[in-house]
Amino acid sequence: MIYGILLSIPEKLVSRYEDEVRKRIGYGMARGDIISFTEAKYKGDVAFVMLVRSRKAAERTFSELSELPIYVKVIEIEGES
Repeated sequence: MIYGILLSIPEKLVSRYEDEVRKRIGYGMARGDIISFTEAKYKGDVAFVMLVRSRKAAERTFSELSELPIYVKVIEIEGES
């Protein structure tokens, strides 16, 4: 199982929380929890999708990001080997 995190910042909160989210993603990458991430912008909203190394890393990153008033969700990606 591969784990990821989906995060969305509504337009009205982007100016207040985008830099803080980027900083926390950077800390997660430095720790080795976050393997990679990508971002998207749509009508003022900002979204991030992160690939994490394990369920424990996903839960740790989720708990850090869910302290902010933004949408955060752990996702499981199933695939065949």
